[in-house]
Order: sequence, then structure tokens, then C-alpha cells
Amino acid sequence: MTRFRALTLLVACAIGAVSCGDSTGGGTGTLTVQLTDAPFPFSEVSRVDVFVVRIDAKNAATSEAEAADAANASGWTTLATPNALINILDLNNGKTTNLGQATLPTGTYKGFRLVIDPAKSSVTLKDGSNPSVIWPSQSRTGIKIVLDAPISLTTNGSVMVLDFDVGRSFVMRGNSISQNGLLFKPVLRGTAIDVTGSASGSVHATTATGAAVVGATVEVLKSGTLITDTDDANIVATTMTDASGNFKFGFLLPGTYVVRATPPSGSTYKPALLTGGLTVTTGNETSGLVIVVAP
Repeated sequence: MTRFRALTLLVACAIGAVSCGDSTGGGTGTLTVQLTDAPFPFSEVSRVDVFVVRIDAKNAATSEAEAADAANASGWTTLATPNALINILDLNNGKTTNLGQATLPTGTYKGFRLVIDPAKSSVTLKDGSNPSVIWPSQSRTGIKIVLDAPISLTTNGSVMVLDFDVGRSFVMRGNSISQNGLLFKPVLRGTAIDVTGSASGSVHATTATGAAVVGATVEVLKSGTLITDTDDANIVATTMTDASGNFKFGFLLPGTYVVRATPPSGSTYKPALLTGGLTVTTGNETSGLVIVVAP
């Protein structure tokens, strides 16, 4: 993946219209919103451009239907208005771009949405063509941000990272992307960066010092998940190995996980799990992980 130059957009405003639960009272904190991704798994895709209009907050948890109605501003307050076209595939292996920030009353926040403009968004294949995409609406639509945990904002500020899981957000409508197109079913996860950890490593063929496996899909799965499990609900995060066979996961909640590597389509190698599993701790990166895939 090419390196993405961070787009920094700052929105400095006091937002009194947003109330919050568990308020500490008498103070404000700066909430910064960043975007990262879980890469699109289809090897023939070169770009996934999403036009981000704004990010909204609500004092209480919200439903997908409430979030989707971008024209309804009741109870919502805008945190940032990037109005920017972002290639999500550029945000790989822990890279982020700032979408904006706002000053809010301290407390716990439970409702967020990302508003996009489908008319300005597209998927581009490596041959330069644009497959058809069925969006929820051709007009501006809101995507509910599913929080790993409510966002607690203190006077020291907080950073919420949005993980746009491209691989699960665009669903194949047939056997061919170019002929059948895609269905957009957004999967967007929100996490407070200050409570997370990270993990990095590489995928090799046959032995731990064997050839690097390029373009392998690497998934962090819930503890106890089997190598053959296909339940989407057990996938915590996904990424893809780079030209050196390396991968990195950022912004994982503390805990114990299973990590699975699946070689790219057409490979003679089979999926494999990380021996011993993965343990993530707050503020630390677990590095040097090696997954070995065999024929």
C-alpha cells in the first residue's frame, strides 16, 4: 500500500447542545476522530473512495435506522465536517487520517454516526473501471459507528479511531466484481485509542524463515474461534500482508485472541493460525508474531 498523507482538519467549537451521561461536570475535553481500515480482500480492486461529509454525536445510543437518516438532525450535533474524498485502502496497517475534532463537555458518549455521500463515492478496479455499487441511498446517508465501549471524554481529551472494515462492508453480488458489482453493507467500529494495544508480525511459507507471503488476509478472531470458522461475528479486525509479508493491527482492545492467516486466492498454501494465540495489553505493541502457512 502507498503511504497516505494525513489530512488534518480541526474543528474548534464549544458544543453545549450535546448532553452526556456520567458527566463529571465543570470541564471540557477535546475529542479527536481518526479513520483507519481493515483492507478490502479483493486483489483486483485498486481504490475504495468514500466521500466523508461529517461526523455526528448523540448523547445516547442510537439505532442503525436513526443513524442512517442523515437529513434528520434532531438530537445530533456535528463534530466535524471533512467534506473529503478518502481512499480507504490507503489506511492500512495502523495508518490513520484525522477527520476533525471538537470541544465537548466531559463525560461518556454512546452515539456516533459517519455521514457519507454515495454519489461522490466509488470503487475502482485495477483495470481502471468502476463496478456498480448498490448503496443504501443515492443521497447522503449515515452509518452507525458501533462502539467497542462508550467513549469516555476527560479534560485530557480522547481520540476515537474509526475502523472502516472494507472487506466486510462491500459484498460480492456474484462471481465477478466487474459484471455483478457490489452491495454496500457498512461495518464501522469505533474505539477510544487510549485503552487499546497493537500487534504486528509476518506470514511465511513452510517455515518461520521461509518466503514471505504477500497479499495474505490476516484476521484477529475472538478467543476460541476455529480455523475453519466462517461466522462474521467472530471477526474482530482484518488486514493484509504487504510486499514484505508483514502485517500490523492497531487499536485492539485488551484481551486474548486467535489470529488466522489466509494465503491469497490461487495459492497452494492453506490457512493457518498463530501458534499460542495473541494477548493484547493497553498501550503496548506485541511484535514479532510469525504465522507459518503450509501446502
